[in-house]
Amino acid sequence: MRDVVVIGAGPAGIHAAYLLAKAGFDVVLLEAQARVGERAICSGVIGEEAFARFDLPTRPVLASIHSIQAISPQGRVLEHRSETRLARVVDKGEFNRALADRALATGVELHLGRRVDSLRVDSHSVLVRFRSSDNGRKLARARVAVISTGVNCSLTRALRLARPRQFLQALQVDLDRPNGDAPGPTKVYVGRCIAPGGFGWEIPLGNRRARVGLTTPHDPESHFPNLIRRVAPAVDVSALHVDRKRIAQAPVGRCTAERIVAVGEAAGHVKTTTGGGIYYGLLSAELAAEVITGAFRKGDFSSRALSDFERCWRAAFGSELLVGYFARKLASSFSDDQIERFFQIARAADLLARLNGRLRFDWHHRALLTTLRNLLALPGGIRACSRDTT
Repeated sequence: MRDVVVIGAGPAGIHAAYLLAKAGFDVVLLEAQARVGERAICSGVIGEEAFARFDLPTRPVLASIHSIQAISPQGRVLEHRSETRLARVVDKGEFNRALADRALATGVELHLGRRVDSLRVDSHSVLVRFRSSDNGRKLARARVAVISTGVNCSLTRALRLARPRQFLQALQVDLDRPNGDAPGPTKVYVGRCIAPGGFGWEIPLGNRRARVGLTTPHDPESHFPNLIRRVAPAVDVSALHVDRKRIAQAPVGRCTAERIVAVGEAAGHVKTTTGGGIYYGLLSAELAAEVITGAFRKGDFSSRALSDFERCWRAAFGSELLVGYFARKLASSFSDDQIERFFQIARAADLLARLNGRLRFDWHHRALLTTLRNLLALPGGIRACSRDTT
């Protein structure tokens, strides 16, 4: 019997396995894909704080981000620029594989092509039933199981664990940059005409390439051509190979049960403002590893003992998820005219300067609340955003 079985080799699962193996536990990592990082659909943007906090590998880095522009439906711009690096853009598949290499070096045992069907808990262990790539049905047994299956909710749903309040839909493609290879800002496009209830993005990758995508709670395919026409009008959308994925938002319910912990996107631990899952996934894995280590120390793997993880993640980033979720819901109710008015007000009031250092790449709730307070303090309050644009 193993100490820990981790199900899913995305960043959260790999990092949890790495930390637990580093702490001296016998860890096996089961991944459904034939290769780590296969079909890893992601913008690949990781804040600089994450590289320092988690000692992340830099080999997969494609580009650095020093400037981010928010662009209104009519082309007004709000820009956040930094002398220091705000974030880096990675090849997500290579990033996952680099994390896996580090985990393997600490003694994690990785098995590919293993699709887990079910978990069953008894008084001494978790029994994991899975299918191998040759369709053989097999069993694994461990004292604790970590579920890190990303947006696939089949296991958490069967165990009645946390479910997302909402799913966003995302489309993305890498394409040639129309303006050559000069370095430029990362651009965020907002408005119902681009992505109702969400946003679009254009991320320079270097080598005359850019990563372009959008996320919305609605059907993204009907809006994606509008974004491509905005970013690269000469590109034939029908000829593009476009990736699509769902993004879990704001968990409801528990992430733990007896001998079981769910982490990362499987637990809904995803930024509700941007849909980015890497930072909170890694942080979720770190907190879970600490709680599981304590459970081994006490010899107690009960639901009550593992529920310390609930307290830890809620204290660490629970406010971020809730404030971001409701802020995005509020913003999604704005018409394009109201968004234009917000951009006008924000520029006239120098709103970014008023945030006074509260803008942090992976921590948004203080900046969001400060923005709301500043809007309420302006003449006409937030109702000013509802006036017609001029």
